This record gives sequence, C-alpha cells and structure tokens, in this order.
Amino acid sequence: MTSSTFLIAMSGGSGSGKSTLADALIERLGADKAVIFHEDGYYWPMRHYGPCDTPEQRAAIIAQANYDDPASKDNRHLVNDIKALKSGQYIEQPVYDFDRHDRDTTRTFRIDPKPVLILEGIHALSVPELFPLIDLSIYVDTPDDLRLARRIRRDVLERGRTVQNVLEHYLTTVRAAHYRFTHPAKFEADLVIADEGLPAYGDVIPGAEAIDRMLAPVISRLQGAGVI
Repeated sequence: MTSSTFLIAMSGGSGSGKSTLADALIERLGADKAVIFHEDGYYWPMRHYGPCDTPEQRAAIIAQANYDDPASKDNRHLVNDIKALKSGQYIEQPVYDFDRHDRDTTRTFRIDPKPVLILEGIHALSVPELFPLIDLSIYVDTPDDLRLARRIRRDVLERGRTVQNVLEHYLTTVRAAHYRFTHPAKFEADLVIADEGLPAYGDVIPGAEAIDRMLAPVISRLQGAGVI
C-alpha cells in the first residue's frame, strides 16, 4: 500500500501512561501534522454477545465478557479504518460509552487523514492484521503497582466504580489478559519507553522534563524517517 501517512502504534498496559504520551506527541507535532486514533471505540456493541434488552441481560453480559481480550473488539472494522486513513480517506469512528458498557449508536467521531497517525491502546500491538501497516511500534513500560494505582483512581473518580470492584476485575481478568495479550509486545516493539511517573490522565504540561525524555526517542525516529 502506497501511503504518505506514518502510522505509530503505541501500546502498554492499562494505566501505563500511553494515552498521556500520545497526547504529548500530538501537542509536540501539532494538530495539523498528527491525529490520534483510540482503539476503544471498536469494542463490540453489547448486542454482539446476545439479547441485552433488560437490565438483567446487560448485567450478565458485562459479568461474562472479557474486555481485555482483543476478541472483545471489532478488529476487522478497526483495520479497515486504519487502511482508509493511510490511503487518504476520512473515517467515521465508532464511539464507546464506558458507563453503559456499550457502543453509542447515536454518534460517531470523524477522523481526517494526517501525515502522522497515532494508534493508541492496550491492543494496538496485539492485532496481527495491523502489523504490515505499522511504521513505528512503541511499548510504554510501566510497573504493575503504578498502573494499578492509576486504574483505581480513574475508575473510581471517572467511572463511578468501587475500589473493591476495580480490584476484583483486575485480579480476575485484567492482569491475566495483560500478560497474555499486551505484555509480549514489549519484546517485539521498535521502541520500549520507560514510564517516569506521568499522570494517566489530565493536562500535559508542554516542555516538562519527564515528557521530553520520553518523547526524545520517538522524535528521533520520526526525524530519521523524514517524517518531521
């Protein structure tokens, strides 16, 4: 495929700081040069798992579905949208509602092609069909305790969950799926970047020393490839 779009795939465990790093890279490159592509929108709608018309049916699906497995996403749709962007077409990306554990059928998010496309998510380096499309793969390596602390803070403050619920979810599915599907990419990625304790969400301060150090190898690769 001939393309002028440079695809960066950035992965790491939940709470690794990859979203913060991706946002910092967008800020550094400029919105006219780069665009971010979150994979979360491609979680299957709840009806994919069965009837979901009643609260009881929805609760049963939420309890059984493993959202940390790449199979929980519509990867064919995701790959086709990446291909479209790399070929210069815009896409209408699906939107996922985390509060409802379901895809929002009332709206989409338009993404226009840019010279740099940043695919970010826990499965960004776990879908084999994406491998030929990736120009630079990045794994954000963050200690488990820091990732868990961030996940607890995010899910409690932003998603209305209890600490007990977050811990049960982490111990039953999140941790195992991380080491099965996400962590192996650390040993295959073009760049492995050690997290320096950046917040997992919130405003990124331009020029912060830690962010500069984490971005430096990425910027170097982009300069070497003639992208910037």
